[in-house]
Amino acid sequence: MSSSQNKDEFLGIGIKFPFRINASTGKTALINGTQLIEQNIHLLLSTRPGERIYHRNFGIDLTPLLFEIPNAATLKTIEENIISGLTQFQPMIITESVDFEIIAEEGLIKIHIHFMIRSTNSRGNYVYPFYLKEANQF
Repeated sequence: MSSSQNKDEFLGIGIKFPFRINASTGKTALINGTQLIEQNIHLLLSTRPGERIYHRNFGIDLTPLLFEIPNAATLKTIEENIISGLTQFQPMIITESVDFEIIAEEGLIKIHIHFMIRSTNSRGNYVYPFYLKEANQF
């Protein structure tokens, strides 16, 4: 077994989201390794607390900041919410930094999350698109 395969198994296995069936095996599609961590970060950022029936506290609520101007105070609040949520719900990683790329004409903030996996000391990053405006161009 390769060291990469060992590392991925050590990080765990989860159900791929959105839920689907693996066409080749006929079983539930699974995900592991760094992809699982990135999926978990995405789900955490996309879920508001209270949305999950059996896990009411799960999620990071960025919706109060939805129509805010992306100034230093707003970005600092987003950063603090993300670091707090990841610390609470993703104990397998250490959040090293949260950076922002603002694309004003699209009403978009790309949130760059840099993390280190505790068990392997390997680093990763995930980019989450946070739209400050509603999609009204359609």
